Amino acid sequence: MRRVVSIINPVAGKARGAKLRAKGLESLMRTFPESTFLYTNGPGHATELARDAKDAELMVVVGGDGTIREVICGLVSATGPLDHSTTGSRPLLAVIPVGSCNDLPRNVGIPADVAEACRVARAGDTRPIDVIRVEMSDHGNTQQTYFANAAGFGFDAQVTTEAQKSKHLRGMLLYLVAIVRTLSHLKCPLVRIRAGDFSADQRVLMVAAANGRYYGGGLKVAPDALPDDGLLDVCIGWEMGWWSTLKKLPRFVAGTHVALKEVKMLRGPELELEFLEPVQVELDGDVLSPQPFRRFRLTVLPRAINIRVD
Repeated sequence: MRRVVSIINPVAGKARGAKLRAKGLESLMRTFPESTFLYTNGPGHATELARDAKDAELMVVVGGDGTIREVICGLVSATGPLDHSTTGSRPLLAVIPVGSCNDLPRNVGIPADVAEACRVARAGDTRPIDVIRVEMSDHGNTQQTYFANAAGFGFDAQVTTEAQKSKHLRGMLLYLVAIVRTLSHLKCPLVRIRAGDFSADQRVLMVAAANGRYYGGGLKVAPDALPDDGLLDVCIGWEMGWWSTLKKLPRFVAGTHVALKEVKMLRGPELELEFLEPVQVELDGDVLSPQPFRRFRLTVLPRAINIRVD
């Protein structure tokens, strides 16, 4: 390849991810000795690095879901939506998963083992995946960003905030512990939802818009979602108390929550949300802070990124 750029998050995976990061970087340097290695220095830096390196042929991300999201934001904002029928318009993406949850790699078919992930980065198949544009607004203030795996509004974003306080737990255990802690200060905001022919004005426990079936370290929030079908799978949990939420938690882990009367599943290319009170928001594990917006429009950009998979 003419140019390989590796973007590395040196703190991905928290404290317990240090050995994994070191192993991943060692494997990466052996696999791509020709690569230019760039290290992030804080939130948002991966977006800047990706935007500046948009002429690379292959971009390797060493990090978790949040780092991948930042890189995709940089590439999409720098080059515009990609027509999947063309090639060479945007770097091919590869991922060495060393984050706390690694849901996007799990959803698209990237090995959890970092040495295997390096092999896939070098010689894996190419798979186009969707990217979701998020337009946020309130009182004339507007902003646009992107995500590739899942967005959470309400309870799951509160859980993500709680999970970020842990320095050692990883994966699903991290989120299960965070869920229990979040139940002590449960909030159910009032929201206006519009998606195709569906509309509702109701209090919700959560709204999760998913491009893949797993999030939160492996919870099957959208068991039928596909990352390349041009559609969002939306899981709405109507208002529930803490005890009811706790009892139903195993159903969300197993993916059988879709049959609950308190759950509504939607599928479509767009989703509009208007909250009548402040709500926490997370995109691929990144909590938006500060979060001054109440209106959100999510639109699928079909097959906007090409990624190396096994």
